[in-house]
Amino acid sequence: MKLALIYPPFFHKKFNENLPTVDDEFGLFPHIGFGWVAASARLAGAEVRLFDAAAIKYSYEDCLKLVKEYNPDVLCFAAHAVQTFRDMLAWAKKFKADTGLPILVGGYEAKIYSEEIMEYDCFDYLCFGEAATFIPAFVGAFGKRRALDKVPDLIYRADGRLIHTLSGKHLPFREHPMPDRSIFPNHIYYSQVSQRHNFTIGMSEVGCPYPCSFCSMRFTGFDARTAEQVVDEMEHDSRVNGIREVDWFDPIMLHDRVRAMDIAKEIRRRKLDVVWSTRSRVDSLSFHRTDGKPDEELIREIAEAGCRRLFLGLESGDDEVLRKMRKRQVVGNQKKVLDCLVAHGIRPLGFFMIGAPGDTHETVKKTIRFACTLPLEYAQFTLTMIKPHTELEKEYSVKAMGIDYWREYVRGTVEERLLPTPWTELTRADQERLARYAYLRFYLRPRYVWRMIKKIESWEEFLRYVRVALQLMLRPIRPSNPEAISPVVRTGRTFLAFIEACLAALNRGARHPVQSFGGGIRGALRLARYEWARSGVLEEVAAPSLYKDIEFGVGKRIQPVDAESFPDRYTPVSSSALGVPSGRPS
Repeated sequence: MKLALIYPPFFHKKFNENLPTVDDEFGLFPHIGFGWVAASARLAGAEVRLFDAAAIKYSYEDCLKLVKEYNPDVLCFAAHAVQTFRDMLAWAKKFKADTGLPILVGGYEAKIYSEEIMEYDCFDYLCFGEAATFIPAFVGAFGKRRALDKVPDLIYRADGRLIHTLSGKHLPFREHPMPDRSIFPNHIYYSQVSQRHNFTIGMSEVGCPYPCSFCSMRFTGFDARTAEQVVDEMEHDSRVNGIREVDWFDPIMLHDRVRAMDIAKEIRRRKLDVVWSTRSRVDSLSFHRTDGKPDEELIREIAEAGCRRLFLGLESGDDEVLRKMRKRQVVGNQKKVLDCLVAHGIRPLGFFMIGAPGDTHETVKKTIRFACTLPLEYAQFTLTMIKPHTELEKEYSVKAMGIDYWREYVRGTVEERLLPTPWTELTRADQERLARYAYLRFYLRPRYVWRMIKKIESWEEFLRYVRVALQLMLRPIRPSNPEAISPVVRTGRTFLAFIEACLAALNRGARHPVQSFGGGIRGALRLARYEWARSGVLEEVAAPSLYKDIEFGVGKRIQPVDAESFPDRYTPVSSSALGVPSGRPS
């Protein structure tokens, strides 16, 4: 049996939490879920090939040709994030029409939105469980044409109806196989701060026991692989796949101090030449003490074991804002930990949020000032939004609006749009303007610039920093009052948007709006026309796309999101309110 794993490109959306330039600079990462699918399939005797169109930048036609040459039995797509679902759906529908092959869809969102996803008849099979238990049973049943009703965690079509099988056995994370990274073009991947090739990402744990209101992983428990398994994976991929840098995408990898210490000691014992980074809470590095005293022993151990960067969720410089987002940390204690990290050679990177619950212009500026006082190598300033499966979604979408926006987004009954942020007085235009100010204020400090220049290791890295800085300065921010913009300013905004889009088209990423408009110079011209429209009297400017919202509403009960259903402080997201025409995002 032959499986074709297809990973389509995905693009910047209206509701994204990052400025377009920042969104495009995150990097290029493998979809690690396919690594577990491949490992499980090969253990079951199946042949697997990945077609990573997002990384290699295959056009649909090129990818289709390669898939046909491979001649698979089943096409596999991943519903790994609601925000990218429609990008994946567009390719799945076209592949179904052009090949007629059966399509299997799985992933995190397939577990939650199973019924909604299977409303689309391009999908023949859906896995709502774990690859480790599902794939071997599915391969055996499909390849030998056995009854599918014995396959756990499966929804499939039979006689015009959907059949649900029983849920499979839950496996502790340590019983899952090691992801098979041989399917990935590992030499292509990078992050915005990675320095070695080959680069990859990993997951050594799942779940999070903390209550942060903005996070989709809140209160999801905690399950981790052993220290030996983690280092076995690093050693194997270093030897077999040439991996020299790993970014562990664990949200709280240092939460279990004993395991973190064991991982560090085992890496040192085996003398692995692999550097790594991960995410952590600041209090995981301070014994969870209220006085913020650094856990210097842990910090020293991970530094000596090759930890080069830690991504820390600092979120805000205001204690009251932190309390409202249920982030249990104290602003005044964080610098102690960061100073200790720097002293041991670990580069700290800080995540901050603009427009968090309780945020005002003053609290955001306080956060920016706070960020500039910290010894951070990098800082990321995101716009707070209603993400799927969060407390913010529950309180401000489902309860306040009476609509499960993300469920309807998967079903295709609502348009891609900005979402309300009634927990703050800041409009979306305010948030975007403050975010750009934060980036320029943080990164253009003379002392910071000089410090980073001394650490740059290649011309490629230097030119990337220069290009991103130029793009941040050039990219016009959403106008708060389009009617007040003069023709001269409007023309200037359009010209700057064109130049910034041309710079973005040179990037290896694909999440900048210019890619949504076709990419290259042609896409930059279309994006400039879009900027002209939103900066003045509205014009209908539709962005080219593989899908259109109207297609998703055919034969379904459309459930519009009315401005009246939003809380009072919400500015209605419509073309008349914000000066944004229908089509792709800005």
